[in-house]
Amino acid sequence: MDRSRPIIAVNYYFSPDELGNRIFSPDMPGQKAEGMRAFRAYMDARGADVVTLDTVDFNDPNVKHVLYFEYNWRLLRADPYLKRIPHEKRALVLLEPANINPSLYIVPWLRDRFHTVFTWDLNLLKKNPSYTQINVPVGAEPLKYRKNPFGHLAFADKRFLVAVSRNRWSYMPQSTYPLRKRAYRHFERAFPQQFDLFGIGWNAPCIFYEHWFGYPRFASWRGEIDDSWDAKVRKIASYKFALCFENNASEPGYISEKITDCFCARCVPVYYGSKETERLIPRDAWIDLRDFRSFDELGAFLNGMDESRYNRYINAIDTFMKSDRLSFFSTEHFFGAIADRFGTFPQAALTGKEKKL
Repeated sequence: MDRSRPIIAVNYYFSPDELGNRIFSPDMPGQKAEGMRAFRAYMDARGADVVTLDTVDFNDPNVKHVLYFEYNWRLLRADPYLKRIPHEKRALVLLEPANINPSLYIVPWLRDRFHTVFTWDLNLLKKNPSYTQINVPVGAEPLKYRKNPFGHLAFADKRFLVAVSRNRWSYMPQSTYPLRKRAYRHFERAFPQQFDLFGIGWNAPCIFYEHWFGYPRFASWRGEIDDSWDAKVRKIASYKFALCFENNASEPGYISEKITDCFCARCVPVYYGSKETERLIPRDAWIDLRDFRSFDELGAFLNGMDESRYNRYINAIDTFMKSDRLSFFSTEHFFGAIADRFGTFPQAALTGKEKKL
């Protein structure tokens, strides 16, 4: 490490096996490790070194920022680091919505423990002008799919409808999990040979009481997909439509990989998300679930769509994918917003290794 370069120390719920800079090892599996390696590569190109926070002296003047990707109330006593970090060096990235990590939204004091806060949440940004806007980290890298690699798949070649999601449960009222389960149940009954469900956790209990009373099985479940975003894109590219439910559809600004992965695949998303979505994504590139009074009405609309009308959606997706508006959803935008806010790193040519966090 060049000790003349600024240092960013990071923490992302790291386990002991991931500390000591081991999270950056090429042998460390998983999407979190892949994202950390990409963040390190990006910041290296911007003139800064990234290390895990356990490897530095927080009072070292070369340590410019200590960046937490997520935080929660459980860390108040469990985290041995934050209280030792000078307040002006503390920075926080909010990645999850309130139904996943409610404490950061319910208890503002947790955010106040940090000098710098990055968030996609438009409500928080409005209330806190000092916060910096980021995009929600993407899944598959949209810029990689500007050119359609699935143009050989004709309308007649594609299956009807797919959904890809993890089986989740939450007590928070903003959660869309009950709604999407009702949608999956409806479409596997209405289109038993045409609707396919993929994802983790659908073949096991999701919450403690399901261990006692059993858990619902979905006949439409076709298994998991390889642990990569590109594998997901390749899978959904073989379908005309995809059901896309954000984990939280009530917080403006939360637009995740669920819709952008569909765009990468040139699969038309049937989307349920924030009402602010159309400010960032053209309305003619996706189907809004809110436009339909029932799943029956939605099913009839999808099943009755002809090739000409379908291709209008695909053309709108292609136009969006080739536009400058796509850049907001890129990893480069996410990492760049952090680097620009810190304001200590010069612009430099990127390595081409930047991927999702």
